[in-house]
Amino acid sequence: MKSARPAEAVPSANTSAHSTPQQTDLPGLERASEAPTLPSPNTRAAEALALLLKRGDLDQRQFLDDAGGWRLAAAVHVLRGLGWRIETERVPVTLANGEAAHIARYRLDRPSRPHQAGLIRPDLAAWLALAAMLTADAFARAVPWFA
Repeated sequence: MKSARPAEAVPSANTSAHSTPQQTDLPGLERASEAPTLPSPNTRAAEALALLLKRGDLDQRQFLDDAGGWRLAAAVHVLRGLGWRIETERVPVTLANGEAAHIARYRLDRPSRPHQAGLIRPDLAAWLALAAMLTADAFARAVPWFA
């Protein structure tokens, strides 16, 4: 009995000219490789993310009170590894014994991109109206029978 030859894996796109480009030209969209991944459920990272989304910012004391966890920095480290952009702010505090200290307060870095909210911005509407008038005027001069 003859044995079959082992199959060789041949890529379908041999050159970069045949592959799909990885960047997107659409504003406001991230590539799937850049989008953050959700942490596993029932983990400290998932609890920290839920609190960050709910509260806006989070420090160790709040994490201890709300989630019962002592290691917020470790959870933030996991979230950053999953692609979440989290900013750290060092906040001065006074300890119970009167000494000064600094704690870390974390918050999600949410890009402040303009977004469509159902209405068009007035300055953009003005530019679009001007462009429409200029285009209509140029078209009427080029095709007099159309006007």
